[in-house]
Amino acid sequence: MAKALITVISANVYGLVNSIWCSIRRFDFLPQRVHILTAERDSEMHPMAIEMLRIIISEHGEESPEIIIHQFDNGDLSAIASKVKTIIDEEVASGNTFAIDSTPGKKNEMIACVASSLSHEACEHVFYSELTTYENTRAPFILIPSQFINPFDIKQEARRG
Repeated sequence: MAKALITVISANVYGLVNSIWCSIRRFDFLPQRVHILTAERDSEMHPMAIEMLRIIISEHGEESPEIIIHQFDNGDLSAIASKVKTIIDEEVASGNTFAIDSTPGKKNEMIACVASSLSHEACEHVFYSELTTYENTRAPFILIPSQFINPFDIKQEARRG
């Protein structure tokens, strides 16, 4: 059984990379596969995001992480929700579990992702890393002082409530 992570790239590649790094370090969620949904407007960030994620994930023990880019038209929420549902169905059919990282991306894009996944029993986590300041947001996770990062597992919080 593999672990997959589904997320959206944002206008800042560190928003994507740092939140996944935080999920690995704080919640011990090491994905073998990362699905990145991305609008056409953000395509110039793909090579940097893929390389950074491969390095971070492999340095934490997953030798050959698979990073998959899924493009959608800017602002097409139904396409995002449909794509997330397809990804989830494929991962679950393969016997895998998954998590959603809702930190990066525009909030309406992330709501489409979360709405497609939250009630699914194969969904292990829904991550959100809140920054209490916007200083250092364009820096690697390790350079952001920990008192400025407040990570949540929304699914875990919902189970408690």
